[in-house]
Amino acid sequence: MSDFLSNFDKKNYKETVEKKKKPSSETAEKAPDNNPSIAAKAQSTHCREAANKQPAAEALETELPDDIGEAAANQHASNETDSREEVIEIDPDYQKKKRKKQLLITAGIAFGLIVVYAVYFAATRVDMPDFVKKQASEARQWAAANSMTLDIKQAYSVKGEVNDVLKQSVPAGKKVKKGTTITFTISNGADPDEQLPLPDFSKMTQSQAEDWIAKHKAENLTLIGEYNDQIEKGKFIRLDIANKEVSAEKYRRQDNANLYYSKGKEVFEKNISVPDFVEKAKTEVETWAKKNEIEMTYEEQDSDKVEAGMILAQGIKKDEKIAKRDKMTVTVSLGKAVIVPNFAEMNSADAATAVEGLTVHVKNVFSDSVAYGQLISQSVEAGKKLTDKDNKLVKVVYSEGQPYIRSYIGQLEGDIPKLIYDNFNSKGANVTFSVYYVDSSQERGAIVNMSVYNQYIYLDTHITFAISNGSHAGLPSGNTSSSQETDFQQ
Repeated sequence: MSDFLSNFDKKNYKETVEKKKKPSSETAEKAPDNNPSIAAKAQSTHCREAANKQPAAEALETELPDDIGEAAANQHASNETDSREEVIEIDPDYQKKKRKKQLLITAGIAFGLIVVYAVYFAATRVDMPDFVKKQASEARQWAAANSMTLDIKQAYSVKGEVNDVLKQSVPAGKKVKKGTTITFTISNGADPDEQLPLPDFSKMTQSQAEDWIAKHKAENLTLIGEYNDQIEKGKFIRLDIANKEVSAEKYRRQDNANLYYSKGKEVFEKNISVPDFVEKAKTEVETWAKKNEIEMTYEEQDSDKVEAGMILAQGIKKDEKIAKRDKMTVTVSLGKAVIVPNFAEMNSADAATAVEGLTVHVKNVFSDSVAYGQLISQSVEAGKKLTDKDNKLVKVVYSEGQPYIRSYIGQLEGDIPKLIYDNFNSKGANVTFSVYYVDSSQERGAIVNMSVYNQYIYLDTHITFAISNGSHAGLPSGNTSSSQETDFQQ
């Protein structure tokens, strides 16, 4: 290139061009003298070279400065002259290759930009997942991992579970730029204040009731299975609403209620081994029976050998197997018993201390039919055994025979009630009395006569007493007896 540019010096430019013209012209003159075919071939080659050099010369002319450009123009003119004389080869695909190269460069640049944008797009955007029917915690984890902002709204719904995502503001599958605010509607569960009229569960099976509860999210309506000997398995037993003022028609989801369905008759396996309870405490048996749900029957019996409250015998032998709710009987000792004697075989004086451990109350009463000293009755029959659990008090009654009334003449009227009670009525008699007043020499109020005295009487005898009014008091003592008789007759 430096050799080529040296030709364009202003001083030697014309000389250089003229020097180059001379050999060229000489060569052109000599060529026809040689071989005509060679001359033609040279002419063709010269044309192709001229065609290839022409664009290069034009481009060079455009880029060089004015002074060099002028020289280049002159050189180009000289080259055109020389091209007629030189052999030049022309490439017909040059422009096509040039355009193809430019297109490849442009396509490479465009592809690079696309790749850069794609990388940027992929780094700043993510695919929106489908969180509907999933827990809100999953959405929060995803949002934290992808720098998203969540706007949480809550709503009641019977669909799905509590904290399930009901809706999302961005559809699933859409590209979302990081940092975007996304709204999620989260389930608060079913509305507790919603009125939920209960159906007629008596017409529904247990499985139908369970489906209804699940469908309506009636979480405070508890279905309970209960063993029942009368109602078929899976059938309705009863509905209990905690608040008695709430009816089935006005039931709300927040109201507590129990729904009972039958589990049928309970059948138990005989897998409970019976211990040896003999001479063990009754309390031990009670604890075991309660733990294993055994229906225990306790019988009682006195014993001279086994202490009270201990087991004498058991209905099922030890190590035998029984099932829950089976029945069993044990006999509990009442300790040593006291046998009640026949008090007719002893008198009233000996009865009180006849038997050790027995309290005897003795009473003597009059009797129209039982002789004196004989037993009338005893409160506990002879031969009965009394233990510590029994009342060991025995009342015995002996006969005083028929009542006998003595003379109360000379005693005062005020003594009559006490005399009647102490001598008769306190001992089982029912003696009554009455008084009347007479003129008498005895002091006022003295008994001067009786309707009955100094003789046996019946238990319900009525006695009349004559009482002095004292009108003749003070008469001589020698006339007293006749005076009394006269007054009584009057």
